[in-house]
Order: sequence, then structure tokens, then C-alpha cells
Amino acid sequence: MPELLLALLLIAMISAILTELLVFNTSSTAAYSRFGRQQFTIHDAFTRLNRDIEGAVEISFANSIDIDEYKTIKLNVDDVSREWKIDGDTLYLDSVAVVEGLSDESRFIYSSNNKSLTMVLKPEPTNEGRHAININKPIVSQYSLVYKKVN
Repeated sequence: MPELLLALLLIAMISAILTELLVFNTSSTAAYSRFGRQQFTIHDAFTRLNRDIEGAVEISFANSIDIDEYKTIKLNVDDVSREWKIDGDTLYLDSVAVVEGLSDESRFIYSSNNKSLTMVLKPEPTNEGRHAININKPIVSQYSLVYKKVN
């Protein structure tokens, strides 16, 4: 009889440990998946915007947030007018949503002193609790507008 009780005690302890490991594995896998989506969101938005900003010959700004900070840029790329807008958590190209998951800290900053455009992109934090891994700092890129027409 004591052997049976000892076996049941061992099975109970091993079951509790295995359950905790399974719960930990499931929650950490989900957190890393969301973290990967944050990275993809930033990479996708950056790649799309970078291509058009680099190729633009003319640029203008709209939807001012603060002095020199904007939510919308209008670009003339290869004789085609394109409007990029960050509204809420979404990046729009000509009123069509192309990237979702950006935070309110995302914006365009125009410096008339040194004729430059700074693009600030930050994803929404999606991981909380036990596995709170997020991209905490914005991705910032600066472009010279010296050889571009600015309106």
C-alpha cells in the first residue's frame, strides 16, 4: 500500500510540473508570435514608405499634429501622386489600408532648417503580463529633401 501512495504522489507531482511547462510554453510561444508580427508590421511599413520617399521628386505635408509633425505626406513618384497617411493604428496609401498595428507615436516630422524628413514608426504593444516582449522604441529614419521639391 505505501508503494501505491508513493507512486500516486510521484504521478501527481510530475503532472503538475508538466502542466506548468505546457502553460509556459503555450504563453511564451504566443508572445513570440505577436512579437514577430510587430517586427513584420514595422518592416512592411518601413519598406513601403522608404521606396516611395526615396523615389519622390516632390513632397508635401498635411494633417499637422504639432509644429513640424504630420500624419500625412503627399509624394510625386514617377509622375504618379501618392498620399501616405498614418491614421489611428493604420498606414494608408491613397485611402487604402496597407499596414495595421502602428501606434499613435508614428508620424512624419519635417525640418525646414535642414530640409529633412524624419519618419517615426512604432508598433502597438501587444504583449502584456508574464511575457511582455514588445518593440519598445520607435524605428526612426531620416531623409534629406535637399534635391526634392517641398510644398
